[in-house]
Amino acid sequence: MQTQWVYQLRDCPDAEDVEVLAEEEGRPRQILARERPGAGGALVDGYVLQRIDAQLRTAVYTWVQAGAPGQVTAYLLDLLAEVCPVERAR
Repeated sequence: MQTQWVYQLRDCPDAEDVEVLAEEEGRPRQILARERPGAGGALVDGYVLQRIDAQLRTAVYTWVQAGAPGQVTAYLLDLLAEVCPVERAR
């Protein structure tokens, strides 16, 4: 079931904090890459999830890096791997 969430994107240098409406199935993602407005796809901002308010359907993200899409995606995936390491086989 899709639900509307408000994503609060915070702490991006040289940009104001913004709120974005998003349609999501389940919980918001742990990492988020967003095209920088006016950059024509050449620059993205990477964010990590800080907290969720399920009652208000709000997810707060903090900026961690900007750059070329491939570089930011690789960085975010490395961060995710550190936070959620693969479980050992039993």
